[in-house]
Amino acid sequence: MERKDLVIAGVGHASGGLYNIVKVSGSGKLFGDVDCNDLNIQGNATIEGNVKAEMAHVSGRVHMTGALRAEQVKISGNASIGGNIECKTIRFHGNGSVKGTLNAEEVYIHGETDIAGDCAAETFDARGSFTIGGLLNAGNIQVKLYGHCQAKEIGGETIEVRQPGVPFLKKLFFHVGLTAEMIEGDEIYLEHTNAKIVRGNKVTIGPGCEIERVEYQNNFQCDKGAKVGTHQKI
Repeated sequence: MERKDLVIAGVGHASGGLYNIVKVSGSGKLFGDVDCNDLNIQGNATIEGNVKAEMAHVSGRVHMTGALRAEQVKISGNASIGGNIECKTIRFHGNGSVKGTLNAEEVYIHGETDIAGDCAAETFDARGSFTIGGLLNAGNIQVKLYGHCQAKEIGGETIEVRQPGVPFLKKLFFHVGLTAEMIEGDEIYLEHTNAKIVRGNKVTIGPGCEIERVEYQNNFQCDKGAKVGTHQKI
């Protein structure tokens, strides 16, 4: 079946289906599942269904009631996803809300992101703020603290959390730091992190941390500006 383009420049609505390009630069509503090559939301859109796309770019505002499956996702506006997201690469430069889980090869957060379920990736790079209701699991986790970051549990091979030396951060945000119940990995470096348990092979607790218990296998270091309840070699 030949795929046609769907363009809504003013106010309009359309049915879901197979499309080449779906572009909304005005205010549009789509009823049903959408399967397209390119989804481009520059205006205000509501999609009542699931979305499958090669490329999905949101520079405006979109609300999807279902799941999103795509190769590449870029959110530089405001996006609310009612289901799960599955993709290769996703970049949050604006505000993103995911009611389900997020599974990707690469996750980049430069804005604000709220994920209700788990987040799984090979690379997780955050330079904004995020809340993850479940497990953050990635091979390589890099977090630069520019706001409040939170996950129930964090697991990975390499986990690095640092706060850039910008003095005005505490004036801009009520709390700049990372909060998690448990953090487990191979090599762990933490700054300004609050956690109950940190477990790893090589663990470095940097300044501003408050950790109830550290369990390590080979190496443990603790900055004098950190608070650690107990630490044990296992």
